Amino acid sequence: MRASVFEALAGFDKPASAYDIADVMSQSQGRRVAANSVYRILDLFVGANLARRVESANAYVANAHPDCLHDCIFLVCDKCGQITHIDDDRLTGAVRDAAIGAGFRPERPVIEVRGRCADCAKG
Repeated sequence: MRASVFEALAGFDKPASAYDIADVMSQSQGRRVAANSVYRILDLFVGANLARRVESANAYVANAHPDCLHDCIFLVCDKCGQITHIDDDRLTGAVRDAAIGAGFRPERPVIEVRGRCADCAKG
């Protein structure tokens, strides 16, 4: 089941919800796959750094660099839904430092920038 969830997730060119993944799996397997089961597996993938959760979209993307432990910054296109992942340790480090300075213990900074991708900004 885990392999099927990952294969379905990796097949999307945009972030996918658990429902999107369950639909693809249901069609390919010829039986109903529950989104709750997919959510549990996606949570395991996020914990193992195999997938990333795009919070503002309540969706997931396969992590192309699972050995990389950077905090992610997602650029989310409001027009086409594409996600661009960038790493900037200076920025995420500053966010962590600010949280620590406020007496907070950061575990997973979430930085998402919403706007238009280069292709959509042209049109």
